[in-house]
Amino acid sequence: MADRLLPRNTPSCISVEADVWLFGHELYVGHSLASLTPNRTLASLYINPLVTILERQNPTTHFLPDGAHGHHGVFDTEPEQSLTLLIDFKTSGSALFPYVVSALEPLRSRDYLTHLNGTQIISRPITVVGTGNTPFNLVASNLSNPHYDIFFDAPLDKMWEGPPDSEPPSPSDPKHLVYGSDVDASMPELATSTGENDNGGGEDDKGQGLSGAPSTSEAYTTLNSYYASVSFSKAIGHVSSGKLSEPQLELIRGHISGAHKRGLQVRYWELPFWPIGLRNYVWDILVKEGVDLLNVDDLKSATQRDWGKDKAWWR
Repeated sequence: MADRLLPRNTPSCISVEADVWLFGHELYVGHSLASLTPNRTLASLYINPLVTILERQNPTTHFLPDGAHGHHGVFDTEPEQSLTLLIDFKTSGSALFPYVVSALEPLRSRDYLTHLNGTQIISRPITVVGTGNTPFNLVASNLSNPHYDIFFDAPLDKMWEGPPDSEPPSPSDPKHLVYGSDVDASMPELATSTGENDNGGGEDDKGQGLSGAPSTSEAYTTLNSYYASVSFSKAIGHVSSGKLSEPQLELIRGHISGAHKRGLQVRYWELPFWPIGLRNYVWDILVKEGVDLLNVDDLKSATQRDWGKDKAWWR
């Protein structure tokens, strides 16, 4: 199982995502309710396999006594590279949060989690980032996040920066995808469900970057956040005639500028995936403009592309 968590020999795939749902007192993993099964839990699919991988990467031997090996990550060829575990809160953020904090203990107790130590970020083999309904106010609180080892996926569209006195252009023909509800009303133990791009629910159920949000985007810093993300289709809009318009490119550049000014890594999700030529064009543009992470479903195609001098990372 541990070997199945990560593709072999792909150190460019530096992030994995778990869609997490709270039923009773257990955290289940699946893209939708229909995919949930009793044996698909956060512990069985992610936490325990990661512990196994990292224990294998950091052995205690006659040549490496306990504590002498440092903190080698999951990649043999890049042991200093931290793997991001992106946890998508699918149910109520405030209900889920303490369970996620508890679920991370096997990694935390072995000092495998990136964390904040006062005013300094201490990098470790695993960096945990909360997305979906993750509430920012709980991430930023030392009461709910006492170890400071869960970071936030901030709203990229709130960070646009351009020339003085300029306003961000509007998306061209934004494509707002509407998903049918996959919540069964007969399941009272399941907290209100929202997808990564769903803005419904209570104050902590507003979707990626919006739950428990502060009043100003200046609150997002490297001390509480790691990614700055947004839906490409919602924030940038439809790519007509197979080419991004100048206003769309201006939006992308402003997003990247604002996020990088805050020290955050840029991620767009819900990228075009068809036709393949359009998908590849958008990938190329985003990498060229300075996006730090590409959300991809076709990992094989992404890792086999010739990116030249540009360096891109995949999830």
